[in-house]
Amino acid sequence: MTTSATQVDLLREIVRRLLEVDGSIRSIVLIGSFAWFPDLARDIDIVVITESDLPTEAYWDAVADFPKPVDVVVLRKGEKAKGLVLALRVGVLLWGDEGAVKEAIENMPVPTFEQARRVADRAGHYLQMGLSASDPVDRDMDIRNAFNALFDAARMAAMCFLDTEETRWGELRRQLPPPFNEQFRRIIDALHVAYFYGGHYPAENIAETFDRWHCEVSAFIDGLRQQKESEQP
Repeated sequence: MTTSATQVDLLREIVRRLLEVDGSIRSIVLIGSFAWFPDLARDIDIVVITESDLPTEAYWDAVADFPKPVDVVVLRKGEKAKGLVLALRVGVLLWGDEGAVKEAIENMPVPTFEQARRVADRAGHYLQMGLSASDPVDRDMDIRNAFNALFDAARMAAMCFLDTEETRWGELRRQLPPPFNEQFRRIIDALHVAYFYGGHYPAENIAETFDRWHCEVSAFIDGLRQQKESEQP
């Protein structure tokens, strides 16, 4: 995560206010686009893991007057992350006990190939939002998210193939057999590093580029599925 001094101060103030309203918080995790592109993010997404039974509104009220909207999701002690599993696995721990985060995501099902395909297909919604956006910042963020959703779909498929909760793309690539490791490397380098992190996606023919990558990611998912099925007794 790369943030300016002002952005770091903003995150510290969020943490301070949340701890002030709830002394039973175990972890505060930053998820979403602000973790990677704070200058472009529309809002700040926070997950609070707590032992308290305070109403969720108390956390929202604590950060309601920030210049950038802050969304807070609250997980109670013993509650599983479910749909937040991937976000928490790649999120940034701002405060607290990393063990509480691990408790929230442990023993959660590894993504399925079907889920990976759904994520790849939903990436098109981000693209359409971006192409129709009038604000250039919104356009850029949505287009980046569209390509990164394709990367996430490929990562989920790799996790399913390897039957692992590991989310680090470098480690997943290392464990994949050929030719899938090289296919995943191309997906990482283009979609995640160049397009999402760097913003270096093609300025023209964006939809055509997206369709090409959607086909490649879909083929990657299907290839992993077929390989895994062929290895089963």
